Amino acid sequence: MIKFAVRILPIFLFIFINPPCSVAIENGLLLRKIIRQSYIRPLVTKPFEKTKRFLLGQALFFDPILSGNRDVSCATCHLLKLGTSDAVALAIGTQGMGLGVARKINSRDVVPRNSLDLWNRDNNSAKSLFWDGRVEVLDPKNKIFRSPLKEILPKGLENILAVQALFPLARDDEMLGLPGDNSPKYLPPKHANLPNEISEGAKNLMGPKKIMAVHSLLMERLLGLKRNKLKTWQIEYRKLFQEAYPDKSTSDFSIVELGNAIAHFEEIAFATRNTPWDEYLSGNNNIISKKAKKGAIIFFGKGKCAVCHSGPLFSDFEFYSLSVKQIGPGTNMSGDDKGRYNVTNKEKDKYKFRTPPLRNVTLTAPYFHDGVALTLQEAISHHLEPHFLADKYDETGTYELNIEQIQSLSFVLKNKIYLSEFEITALMEFLKTLEDNQVEMQEHIIPESVPSGLPISALRNESIQ
Repeated sequence: MIKFAVRILPIFLFIFINPPCSVAIENGLLLRKIIRQSYIRPLVTKPFEKTKRFLLGQALFFDPILSGNRDVSCATCHLLKLGTSDAVALAIGTQGMGLGVARKINSRDVVPRNSLDLWNRDNNSAKSLFWDGRVEVLDPKNKIFRSPLKEILPKGLENILAVQALFPLARDDEMLGLPGDNSPKYLPPKHANLPNEISEGAKNLMGPKKIMAVHSLLMERLLGLKRNKLKTWQIEYRKLFQEAYPDKSTSDFSIVELGNAIAHFEEIAFATRNTPWDEYLSGNNNIISKKAKKGAIIFFGKGKCAVCHSGPLFSDFEFYSLSVKQIGPGTNMSGDDKGRYNVTNKEKDKYKFRTPPLRNVTLTAPYFHDGVALTLQEAISHHLEPHFLADKYDETGTYELNIEQIQSLSFVLKNKIYLSEFEITALMEFLKTLEDNQVEMQEHIIPESVPSGLPISALRNESIQ
């Protein structure tokens, strides 16, 4: 009996010291070590506060009056219920019908790229915006930015979000529309079937001059700066601008104040707060699952995800080529979108696109610059095997990837990484801890109405998918 006890004691002690949950404990300790060594901290965001500038920015963000044809707003392609994106591969701007996956267009081309989310873009780590980084911070202290307006970018724009807000307004396929367009007949009488005076007024201009003309014409539509008799919404917008900027007179208001107000609204409304990951970083060990902890270890370790998806927003805001299959027209309408190259004209930048931030990534499918990956698992699988399509043909009989796309693959993906099915699902479980679905904030973020009186009720529709 004594001999049996001596033999069984080591086994008992092993089970006692290393119970079945010991792996989970070890994962938790390892993750805490990674967090300490990498100095990972919870995301700091501004408190939610409805200031006068917030209210102006909120109205501008949701009001279709900012579009040439009065039929789309910023919110059309940045729906709160869809993670501030729109759930379609390629965005559909003016002349489209419906929202989310139901949105369709008949007579126009789609926007050539996937609609980006808007979460936390006021954070200091967000140094470039748009898939190709055509808007970026060059000198944050002196507020010097790269943008399509180049040296004539107006002074006074407060941050990169404010700069970004200016450009969808002047894109034919997003919010501007075309000369000869009329607003839809289904709009309220005071807005229905009206000529697009903004696009018409800028029709003979190109590049920065066209953008500036559009901005000037838009401010005239909003505020009636050259009129004696004002529209009802012009009276209301004058009041909102004056309350948001009490030190300025109506004649001083320009696209700068508009951009700054939209940016202020976005940075308050679209800040991710109280995610499970941030709570875990604050010390709540039980807020995320064992599988999520394993996924985090893979993310920061074996998966090498954090090489690019680093920092508080899980993006280095740099540019890489992942050899992504092109769908849609691309920005040059050739069906071959060269990404960052279109901004810099440098050979080394061909097919490079900006690293997307990952907070709320689980809410913003589809993925990549053209939305070709319909699910998060597809996007992860592409990173593991980026040249899966290299020797495959499409329906036209040409290769899915051209030779330049194949050769452009960035160094970060050239060393193959193998992840098991369990490891991939664990990785996705971790990414879900970055989710802060603010649908419950809908009543605070989406206004009941906008000054123009144009409809926004569909944005509250529970059937949006």
